[in-house]
Formats: sequence, C-alpha cells, structure tokens
Amino acid sequence: MDSGAGPPAGGTPIPPRPFNRLVAAAWPGIRVNRLTPLTERYTLPTMAFVSTSETRPNGDTRPPPIGIFSPSLFPPFHIALEEHLRQSVRAPDHHDFFLCSRNGPSVIVGRNQDALAEVSPQARQTGVNVYRRTSGGGAVYHDEGNLNWSWIVAGGLPDRERLLSTILRILRDLGIDAQSGPRSGLYVDGRKIGGTAAAAGNGVLLFHGTLLISTDLDQLQSSLAAHTPTYAIHDAATRKGVPSVPSRQLTTLAHLHPGLDVTTLQTSLFTAIVQDGVPRPPGHVADLDVVTALADEYSRNSWIFHRQPPTRTLRGTS
Repeated sequence: MDSGAGPPAGGTPIPPRPFNRLVAAAWPGIRVNRLTPLTERYTLPTMAFVSTSETRPNGDTRPPPIGIFSPSLFPPFHIALEEHLRQSVRAPDHHDFFLCSRNGPSVIVGRNQDALAEVSPQARQTGVNVYRRTSGGGAVYHDEGNLNWSWIVAGGLPDRERLLSTILRILRDLGIDAQSGPRSGLYVDGRKIGGTAAAAGNGVLLFHGTLLISTDLDQLQSSLAAHTPTYAIHDAATRKGVPSVPSRQLTTLAHLHPGLDVTTLQTSLFTAIVQDGVPRPPGHVADLDVVTALADEYSRNSWIFHRQPPTRTLRGTS
C-alpha cells in the first residue's frame, strides 16, 4: 500500500500538520499527527466472506447490524468513522453497525485522560503515534496484530453486557474459553486478551473493544506509562485526567490458539453477527468526505492533548 500522503477529494496532497511546540520540545522524536496513512482512506477494497451461520444472541429479535470492514490503519479515520456512524444511528429508519478494523502502532488514550501522562518515557524517546478516542477508559496500545471491534447501535450502557456476551460466545465457538472480567475486559484463565470502552448518549451506544491476537506485548508494555514503576506513585500528583489501570497478566490469542490470525477471527465475527455474514467497505455506508474531514480534526493536537473536540457542525450534532 502506498505510504505517501493521501490526497483529499481534489487530489492535492495533505501536508503534515506542524507539531505543537510544547509537545515537540518535551518529547523529542514523537510523531503526533502522522498523516501518511491517509491514502488508505481513499482506496477501500471489499473483502469476500462466506456466511456459514445465521445465529443471533438468545432473545435478540432485532435485525442484524450492517457489517463494515475498514482496511485503513489510521486511528483518527476509525475514530471519525465511529462518530459518523453514531449520527447515522440517530436518524429515523436507522441501521445498527458492527465494525472491524486495525491500527498501526500507536497509543490511544481515553477521552478524559492526560495524554502526556499516558505514554512511557521510553516511547517518548523512540517516537510514538498518540491519539485520543471519544470513549472513556484507559490508554491502550494498538498494532496490526490487534483486532478492533465496534458496535454502534441504538441503546445505552446497559446493552454492553449483551453485546459483549456475543463476542465471548464467538470466541468460545473457536475453542477459546473467554470470560468477562474487571472493567468488562476479556480474559482467559485470568490473563487479559482484550479490553472494552463505551460512549453513550441520545439513544445511541458506541461499545468497542480490542482483541490481542498477535500483538507485540513487549512493545505494548514498554509504550504505556501505566506499566512503568513511577506511574502510580510519582505521576499521580501531576496527572490531569483519568488514570489507566494496567493489566499485569496479558496473553495473545495466537499463543492460546496456535494458527489463529486476525483474518480468521474477523471472519468469524462477521459471519455470526452481521447481515448475510458479509461486511461492506466504509464508503458504502458513510460519507467519506465527512469522515475524512472529521479524521483530520481528530488528528489535531487541540483534540489529542487539549481535549478540544471538533465543532458540533462538523460532527453533525445539534
């Protein structure tokens, strides 16, 4: 895939945005607003999946959600896509959605966190991509061995348990004895394989999570400040936001189930959850011009480090 800067609709390359000077001075080498993966937002190929199951959770009589597969590896694109889909669900005659995606190596902080406090000193020195999502919770590390799943549905926070049980059921069907644990995390034999977060309002729930399939766990632990000895003691006094809660016992699904990869698990999720078992590319269900404009806003230091959200007009809210 082309690694050059992605063109907007008019075809003009998007230049990288200058770093926030304070951030650049404090974090030598850090890459905050890397825009090179934007090309992936304009070439969105479909993937072929074969539906082998029409199963639905017990008692759930609602139509299956529309499935979406995103080939992008750019976190702000996925943050923007989720927000755009939340607006779609609020509309009359709406559809629910289920999205699967991956991100390039990056630290994603929660909406109410202090981004500067959540990245380890080592990651600051080596350079890391840092982004802020719209849901709460703690900081997480993403790479291409991590599968992200997102429900965007009509409902509220009480629906999280029902939706999480669907993910757990599919994992068990694959021979993985996954259970829900603290803070709605996903665990196997006490070892964490994924986490979840949510945002709810105006009758719409965004409930999303991660599955560690072949994630680099060494890089994960070295990138997140919560895994450093000083995080809980010395940093608490200066931290300006919700702290992360580190998970000391981590494992990957590829370790537990040799041969399992991202594509296999993604296919299983789509087959069991979405309409016809077949996902669609983002451009079939979303206005990519709006999504890409919003992704640019979620790439800004004003959002990542100062929690200033895009304008309501751009987000489509009233």
